[in-house]
Amino acid sequence: MGLLKQINSDLHHCGSRSIHRKALTFLFNVSFRLTLNYRLGYYLAKRRNFIVNIILLYLKKRQLVKYGCDISYQAIIGKNISFPHPIGIVIGVGTVIGDNVKIWQHVTFGSKGEATMSYPNVKSNVKIFSSAQIIGGVTIGENAKVGAFSLVLKDVPDNATAIGIPAKTK
Repeated sequence: MGLLKQINSDLHHCGSRSIHRKALTFLFNVSFRLTLNYRLGYYLAKRRNFIVNIILLYLKKRQLVKYGCDISYQAIIGKNISFPHPIGIVIGVGTVIGDNVKIWQHVTFGSKGEATMSYPNVKSNVKIFSSAQIIGGVTIGENAKVGAFSLVLKDVPDNATAIGIPAKTK
């Protein structure tokens, strides 16, 4: 999907149907603005040159300072992503996130820091609640939920709920 179509889809997902609502969402919706920052960075990271590198540095600084989030431009994020409270979210380099995923504040997707550097794979229609940590090459199945303050170190099956430290599925 092209960049402009993806941005329009993100606007539509935020509830913007009319041109008036799209303008308001574009200017003031923090969740959309964070998603837009990622989409632009992801698009530009594939087209690197000296000028693009400067723009990428600016976008990354803006993401860190304005939103308090660190979302890698090498991560792959599907359509209709939603950040209800976009503060303190960290998404590592190799993370893959599917479509229709909701991620609340202070969620971290990272590696274990080993030589393999494997990152999480999150399937579609997943909800990840505040302060959850998803670490290593784990897979979160479709329609799964990860509870608040959970530490996920093992795969979560489809339609399951993971809660606790370390997380156990129900």
